[in-house]
Amino acid sequence: RHACGECGKTYATSSNLSRHKQTHRSLDSKMAKKCPTCGKVYVSMPAMAMHLLTHDLKHKCEVCGKAFSRPWLLQGHMRSHTGEKPFGCAHCGKAFADRSNLRAHMQTHSAFKHFKCKRCSKTFALKSYLNKHYESACFKGA
Repeated sequence: RHACGECGKTYATSSNLSRHKQTHRSLDSKMAKKCPTCGKVYVSMPAMAMHLLTHDLKHKCEVCGKAFSRPWLLQGHMRSHTGEKPFGCAHCGKAFADRSNLRAHMQTHSAFKHFKCKRCSKTFALKSYLNKHYESACFKGA
């Protein structure tokens, strides 16, 4: 394992640690780069490269006209029109249109639920789920 001297986070490879260390740079450092199109500043070259793609939206949705920098982003977006949910939970069968939403959902099956409701003491694996709980059931009409 490779540990960051500034924050203690550990990484499996030295290249991952090196990429992480860029996040500790200051936006006014010599290593920071400014986007020539919009002026936004990045300390990480991979982040800058991803940002530059946002100015070149070649992949357009034929249904609503929304444009994307990558074909796989358009493909994921198309599911919002088709209702397709190809990513299923192995534990409960709930399906998702996006793999990242499935990953977040998988944490609900975890034994580690660190976020607790102040009112009813129900626990949640993700803070966003606790916030959703606050907005709906528990605090409505309280």
